[in-house]
Amino acid sequence: MSESPVAIVTGGAQGIGAAISIELLKKNYKICVADVQLSKAEAFVNEQRLVYGKENIIACFCDVTKEADYKQVFDLTLRTFHKIDVLVNNAGIIREQEPQTVVEVNLMGPIFGCLTALKYMGKSKGGRGGIVINTASIAGFVPIADVPVYVASKHGVVGLTRSYGTQYHFDKDGIIFAALCPSFTRTELVLESRNNTVRCDNDFSKRSDLMSTEHVAKGVIKLLEDKINGSALAVTPEGYDYVEVQELKNVHV
Repeated sequence: MSESPVAIVTGGAQGIGAAISIELLKKNYKICVADVQLSKAEAFVNEQRLVYGKENIIACFCDVTKEADYKQVFDLTLRTFHKIDVLVNNAGIIREQEPQTVVEVNLMGPIFGCLTALKYMGKSKGGRGGIVINTASIAGFVPIADVPVYVASKHGVVGLTRSYGTQYHFDKDGIIFAALCPSFTRTELVLESRNNTVRCDNDFSKRSDLMSTEHVAKGVIKLLEDKINGSALAVTPEGYDYVEVQELKNVHV
């Protein structure tokens, strides 16, 4: 078995997902790029094979709204690389006119991903443990009038991550859960968001503070290095900062 760590990245064929895949390849990871756009994933993988070797990256179809697709991704990754160390639940959309689809992709996708990771990687199921990183958003902490459904889904991802990232789950399964929470980033998702929000007079693509996908992807490397269970890392143009859980007086959990 190769000593190189193995990661699955959903939505890994473009935008932040592609940047994450490249950063992981630079760190000697073997990667399964899982994406609903298989042809785009295959084209991306073929490009990276020229740089990092054909034995280090594969593509797989995955509709994150279907738990069975996650199983297929995990099975293929295990057949190819013989282990799984990291899952990055990255796939996401902005589509305020289709709230159910937003929730299914942005929240149910990471839920299915976490559940599948627990089945395959969890020590209670015979696994080796590992790390799950859920791509949330700065919208997981603050209100944004343009995209209330998107905000709700990302708040859910932060809550999901923090709840699985508790001592109970770690003691049981040995998996660290963390959330990547980027601010506005120069991706196709943001550049085309004007037609997918509840306001047409506010164009996210015109913002002067859009970050590069490479800057965001380096946040994943920080999460992998820091290994802080239940953490949520805000990525802004100014840098990388962990956002602590808000404490409420007289509330005990």
